[in-house]
Amino acid sequence: MNTTDSIAFFALLVATLALIFSFFVYLKDRRRNNQDQLFQEKFSSYKELLNLAKTTYSKFFDLVDLVQFFQGNQYQWEKKYSKISGYYYELAYTFSYALSKTSFFIPSDILNKFTELEAALIHFVTVASHQNSEISITSYEKLQEQIETIESLIRKDLNIENLSLGLHKRLM
Repeated sequence: MNTTDSIAFFALLVATLALIFSFFVYLKDRRRNNQDQLFQEKFSSYKELLNLAKTTYSKFFDLVDLVQFFQGNQYQWEKKYSKISGYYYELAYTFSYALSKTSFFIPSDILNKFTELEAALIHFVTVASHQNSEISITSYEKLQEQIETIESLIRKDLNIENLSLGLHKRLM
């Protein structure tokens, strides 16, 4: 083996190693791109669902208020409830629809909590028909607890604290 053969062999070896290295970099970048895209999808889904949950929760207070301070008999309440309940059911089912659109990206433990919240939102409107202010207030407080629990799980899933810390270090 002469010098030219050695140089050619070395060049071939370097080219092969460069090709292998490039292939591994490609695989790593592709995985990272997929992870970034999944993170963005989860972030968007969580953002939409939490916004809907909190908006619905705040609007449900009007229903609690109405149940507590309604002046009239049972017939008048049923008439009033049949007029207003559609709006509140629509809020609950809007959340349900958004959850069904985004459930693919959500981990099962968080999805279970969202599903429980979905049922609780619908149940809340139904319970209001009984015009029992104590039940309505208790149910309303449980909705808040469920939303806070879900928010905490989301923060853990997205690793928000570490992301915030990393961003803070990068900006300093």
